[in-house]
Amino acid sequence: MINKIFLSFISAITIFLLISCNDSPTDLGKDFLDRGFGVYKFDSSLDSMPQHSSDFINVYSLGASSHLLIGKAENVTAHSLIRFIFPIADSIKTALTSRSLTVIDSWIELVKDYRFGDSAAAFDYEVFKINSGWTSSYFTADSLENLPRDNTDLSFNRTTENDTVYSFHIDTTLVSSWLQEYVDTSSTATNYGILISPTPGTQKVLGFTAYNTDGENEPILRIVVQKPGAYIDTLIGTVGVDISVVLGDRPNINTENLAIQSSLTSEAKLFFDLSVLPKDITINSAVLTLTVDTLQTKTGSSFTNSLRTYLLADSTKDSVNANYAYTLSRSGSTFSGEITNIVRAWNNKVSNQGMLIKATSEIRGIEIFAIKGSNTANISERPKLEIVYSKGGNK
Repeated sequence: MINKIFLSFISAITIFLLISCNDSPTDLGKDFLDRGFGVYKFDSSLDSMPQHSSDFINVYSLGASSHLLIGKAENVTAHSLIRFIFPIADSIKTALTSRSLTVIDSWIELVKDYRFGDSAAAFDYEVFKINSGWTSSYFTADSLENLPRDNTDLSFNRTTENDTVYSFHIDTTLVSSWLQEYVDTSSTATNYGILISPTPGTQKVLGFTAYNTDGENEPILRIVVQKPGAYIDTLIGTVGVDISVVLGDRPNINTENLAIQSSLTSEAKLFFDLSVLPKDITINSAVLTLTVDTLQTKTGSSFTNSLRTYLLADSTKDSVNANYAYTLSRSGSTFSGEITNIVRAWNNKVSNQGMLIKATSEIRGIEIFAIKGSNTANISERPKLEIVYSKGGNK
């Protein structure tokens, strides 16, 4: 049943204006009063409106993420790739070219800024040489399986316990070849970087600051070189390119729930059948509310507690119209937000192919948001669409 809200203040204002301006109503004012004017509210949790929803994994490149993720937790395994470059002085280049420098130690430092899982859980990793080129723009979780790399762990003296800065020493022969390639274009050595992967016993995911324009806390490669009989110096390698890849299946949550997970990236589609609304109406407002399964929702040490919803432009390709994007904010056990323009678009003959819902920080952490779907047994917990619309009395 659609609940009708009569706006008494509209009538009062109309009468006031008519009395103030004329002794008798104008033709336009009389027609307005004769026809009547109503504002109505439709609530999908109370009124009959078909809906359906589903979730799926949509593979993206995580190259723009502020995190490098490494570890295993819940349903995912996270790896990171890093390639370093070497902004070094000309005098050092000359010594490298003449092969008069020896690398006597080298290690990489990563600054932790995120955790998903129990802080006391086990964490360890291995480091492998990559043997082919890659870019952060196109490398995805689907690319990792076919990435050529060595199977020998090149790291030692790794930080594995809780700390702010995690470091690991890396084979000096590999680093020497990188330096040689940097100064000698005829060198057969190639620098494709390293892959950092969690060991099987790892039970949490850590996030480390990735490349950023300020260079703050990003990964650093420290290289100690020696020119026999002359000096010992420390060179710095900075990030040329880096990226995380997150592998896994849909989170193991209740089948009634929609799984929305960052970095994996699991998203949801939601459709409401607006054909049950009257014709020739004006949409005044529309609010979408989603109920959270708080037991199945799992978050990390820092995260954005909101979702984003988009108008689906093509549901077969999961493409969205970015002009219709809105935030659903968390309050208690619900996410909700105004999506008026999405509903207006559908009401104005834009094809209704539903909405796409994703985590606001979709490429940053590992957050799992479990949302009650359209097949939830408790109807009051299903996705709810509240629409306030107006309609002339004789329409």
